[in-house]
Amino acid sequence: MAFFTDVMTVYNYRRDVDGEHWARSVIRGVQWRHGKRRVSADKGVFTDEPEESVTVDFTRTYQRNPLYVSPQEYASLEDKGGFWTLNPADGTDFIVCGEVAQEIGDGYSISQLKKDFDAYVIVSVSDNRNRNRLKHIRVVAK
Repeated sequence: MAFFTDVMTVYNYRRDVDGEHWARSVIRGVQWRHGKRRVSADKGVFTDEPEESVTVDFTRTYQRNPLYVSPQEYASLEDKGGFWTLNPADGTDFIVCGEVAQEIGDGYSISQLKKDFDAYVIVSVSDNRNRNRLKHIRVVAK
């Protein structure tokens, strides 16, 4: 069984003087898991809420991956080309399982992306790149 063979597409949000934009990055070397999380609802009733868990491997080098930077670094970059991030702060960054060729822009919106693909908003990120073994980032999305 091979690990970290999945691909994800990340859409990073940015606001410029000319409006809203999403930069697309295709990331190889991830492990994507579809799951459910049990949550307590009203009066002790439990429901299962879908939850996506993605582990991004930083142990090996994947030839065509752009460079990962923290959300703070990404926000300060003037030219964001060749960089990507995972920002759970404001619910505007999305991930999609697999390689998606669609660019968000004139004629194709983030709403259309959510209709065409299972696009998930990033809700939490755990950065474990400082570990001795299996340097990775774990992403939870809904």
